[in-house]
Amino acid sequence: MAREVRRRQVTESLEFEREREKTIGEQIELVIVEIEGPKVDAVVFERISAEDAELVKQELSLPESDAEEFFERDDVIWLDEPVDERAEELARLNEELDDCRGRQRAFEAYLAALGD
Repeated sequence: MAREVRRRQVTESLEFEREREKTIGEQIELVIVEIEGPKVDAVVFERISAEDAELVKQELSLPESDAEEFFERDDVIWLDEPVDERAEELARLNEELDDCRGRQRAFEAYLAALGD
């Protein structure tokens, strides 16, 4: 009985970490789009009509208030030096992703060692 409860507990934790990894990956994609999206758009907009480009721009742009607050965090102390918020966010997300994957490896190792 204890083995089955442990298996269930670790399996649930593993499933949570897999979902967490997926969510972190999606957050990383959003940050990368914020950085690289305008470059991609510039190239693509040259290949399509001005009317189509305008429609796409309207769809892809964040409202001004959201765009300004997208990377705003209330736990950050701002220094006089300019800070690349997106680079910091990518670094934070990558650290979180590494932690998530390490936890998954540990849970998978536990389940493998637990056996049948």
